[in-house]
Amino acid sequence: MKVSQKRLTKTKEKKLDKFHYRILIGLMIFGTVYYFFLEPTTIGHDIRYTIYIVLLPTLLGLLILTVYRRKFLINKFSTNKGFRIWMFMIFFYGLQVLLFSYLSFGQIAKISWDILNERTAKQQAEEIIDCKITKFRTMKHIDKIDFLFKDRHNKLDVSHKTLKDFLDKNPNDYYLEIKARKGLWNYYLVKSWDIKSKKSNTTDNYR
Repeated sequence: MKVSQKRLTKTKEKKLDKFHYRILIGLMIFGTVYYFFLEPTTIGHDIRYTIYIVLLPTLLGLLILTVYRRKFLINKFSTNKGFRIWMFMIFFYGLQVLLFSYLSFGQIAKISWDILNERTAKQQAEEIIDCKITKFRTMKHIDKIDFLFKDRHNKLDVSHKTLKDFLDKNPNDYYLEIKARKGLWNYYLVKSWDIKSKKSNTTDNYR
């Protein structure tokens, strides 16, 4: 009876693990789609965002998921002995729960904040902001413009087609003109931007 009960428990655990992995993969796919196609472009920095939108939701999710999986974790740690095995399990399951927490609770918090930030920004007047460009960079089809906004480093993701004509040029000869609306805290919702030449004061590229 004990042997068959153990087999039944292991079968249930395997099915549950498969279900969890499917959810995890689904969250990863959704997160990727949101990042590349749905996420609004924002610039700015504020410690409140890091605390309330990134850290706290992730830690809350970590706590809830740990409580939810407590029986599974207690069983794993009680049936496995040895310091190295324990350290490996702490790292493996800790990373797994952390990733799951960030992709679920963290992602929900971020999307909710993006929606509120966009609604707030729409009620504000459009501003034109000139920013110093520090670098044009491309790395395996990941093209970015690095610039300073309120003395803090920011970046814009751009297409290779947009950036290819500037990769061999000195960023100090150009500046970034950004049209944006102020949203929550110190973040701005970007509507459009230009790369402009300091010498001729004309637009070299537009998006």
